[in-house]
Amino acid sequence: MSGGIAAYKAATLLSRLVQRGHDVQVLMTAGATQFVTPLTFEALSGRAVGVQTTDQPMGPISHVKLGNWAEVLAVVPATVGILSRMAIGQPTDLLSLTYMSYQGPVVVAPAMEPKMWQHPQTVAHCERLKTEGVQIYGPVAGHLASGETGWGRLIDTDFLVRAIEHAADARELSHTRVLITGASTWEHFDPVRALTNPSTGMMGFELAQEAAFRGAQVIYVHGPGGAQFGTLHPNILPVAVTNAKEMYDAVFHHIEDTNIMVSAAAVSDFRPERMAAQKLHKDSVSDCWQMIRNPDILQDVGQRYGDRKFLVGFAAETENVVESALKKLERKRLDLVVANQVGAHQGFGSSDHRAHLLDRYGGRQTLDPMTKEQSARIIWDRIIQLLKRDHNV
Repeated sequence: MSGGIAAYKAATLLSRLVQRGHDVQVLMTAGATQFVTPLTFEALSGRAVGVQTTDQPMGPISHVKLGNWAEVLAVVPATVGILSRMAIGQPTDLLSLTYMSYQGPVVVAPAMEPKMWQHPQTVAHCERLKTEGVQIYGPVAGHLASGETGWGRLIDTDFLVRAIEHAADARELSHTRVLITGASTWEHFDPVRALTNPSTGMMGFELAQEAAFRGAQVIYVHGPGGAQFGTLHPNILPVAVTNAKEMYDAVFHHIEDTNIMVSAAAVSDFRPERMAAQKLHKDSVSDCWQMIRNPDILQDVGQRYGDRKFLVGFAAETENVVESALKKLERKRLDLVVANQVGAHQGFGSSDHRAHLLDRYGGRQTLDPMTKEQSARIIWDRIIQLLKRDHNV
C-alpha cells in the first residue's frame, strides 16, 4: 500500500482477505505509514510489515523471497508516486523493490485527486503498466477528501477481493464474448401495477462478474434491479430492460457476436394483452385480466443458434427438479442446465444457492448450499471444462 487518504480502506481489504483464508504480507511506503500505522496491519495479518528497502519481514533479501512467495501482488491504494516508480523502474522502497523482483499477476487500485489521475504522466504510466500485464481497476467517481467530486475514489473492497482472487485467471476467457440475462421481468397492467416474480438478479450479476474477472467481454441484459449488487467489472456492458419483449429484442440484438449465452433471468411467461395508459382505479378494474403468452427467449435461441453457441439455461422448479431440468436441456438444445428448487426461503431472493448441474454429455454435479458467488465460480468452471471437451483441448 502507498500513501493516500484511501490507505485506511486497505485495513478492511486485508481483513476480508484473511477471513477468506488467504495469507497476506503487507508492504507499506513511508507515506502510507503517515495515514495508518504498521501495527494495524501487523495485527490483522499476523506478519511483520515491511517499509524500507532494508527491512526484512521475511529475513535477508526479503524482496527476492517475497517475489518468489507471493501468488498475487496487489497495490492498494496506488498513488501517483508508486505508479511512477513501478512504470519507470525506480525502486526506492520495499514495495517497488519487490515489484521489480516479482513475475506473477499484479493488481493495482489507484486512488488520487481527479487532476492527478488525468495528468498525462499518470495516463502514460498506467498505459505502460497495462502493456506489461498489470491489471488496473478504478478509480471510480465520487466525493473525494479535497471536497471535489470526480474520478479518483478507490474502487470498493468487495470488488478488489474478487479481483485479487481472480488475478491468476484473468485471461482464461480473454477471447470470449458472453451474453448473460438476469433478474426478473415486469409485465405492466398499467403504469403502477405489474406481473413479476421474486427474482432479484443476484445470480445473473454474480455470473456476469465471474465471467468478466476471467477475462470475458460480457453483455449483461438484466431486468429491474439486476445490477444493484456492487460495482460492475469494466468488461461488462449492462443492458437494462423492463419486460420480456424488451429482453427478447436485446438478446437477439447482441447474440450474433457472442460465443456463450447464460440465461439466468426469471422471465415472465405471460403479459397482459393490453397495458392501460393511466392508472386503473379499483372500481373500474374487472375481476379477470386477459393474458397472452410471452415468447420463450431461450427456446428460440436454441432453435436458431443451438449448433453454433454454447447455451446455458436455468430451471427453477418447486418439484421434480432434476427430471424437469433434463427435459428442458433436451427441448431447448442446451449444453448445460442449472437446476434449482425455489419456494419459501430458497432460490429467489436468497444469497445462498443449491443446485444441480446437468450437461448434454450426461454429467451431473450437485452444488451443496453455498453463496451465489461461489456457485457462479463452479458454474463457470464447468462451462470451461465442457468447452475444452468440445474442442478436444
